[in-house]
Amino acid sequence: MQRSSLARFAVAAAIAASAQAAGASGASAPLTPTVAMAPAQEQVVSPGVQATEAPLSDFNPAGLPFRAGTYECELNRRVQVRTVSADLQFATLNWDRKDYTLRAVSTKTGALRYEDNASGLVWLVIVGKSMLLDTKNGKQLANECKT
Repeated sequence: MQRSSLARFAVAAAIAASAQAAGASGASAPLTPTVAMAPAQEQVVSPGVQATEAPLSDFNPAGLPFRAGTYECELNRRVQVRTVSADLQFATLNWDRKDYTLRAVSTKTGALRYEDNASGLVWLVIVGKSMLLDTKNGKQLANECKT
């Protein structure tokens, strides 16, 4: 059951219990539902926080292909992936006529994620496309990038 479904179920159960208690006593008490708290969500790491290096065995469980080459993106943008290390832990990208070395970080989604904390660049590789983000300025630099 998803979290939002769980929260709705908890509210409905609280209302039903309150109505049942009011009916048993013969009084018509106003219904005041109690809301159950949803389980805490996973903490999100902000861009300025140092990410941990992804363990090699867990880094690419989906076996996503990622290789060096020119990635053509929407809006006639282009990202040049100059090198990708054999273990997929580092990649060197050229964006806006500058080279950036990005380090792999683990994700729970199955995407490949590479970050350069100094510049704020993040390169994401998902099934069928890649994208380049600027986390310092909150911008998407290149989307729908394909080789």
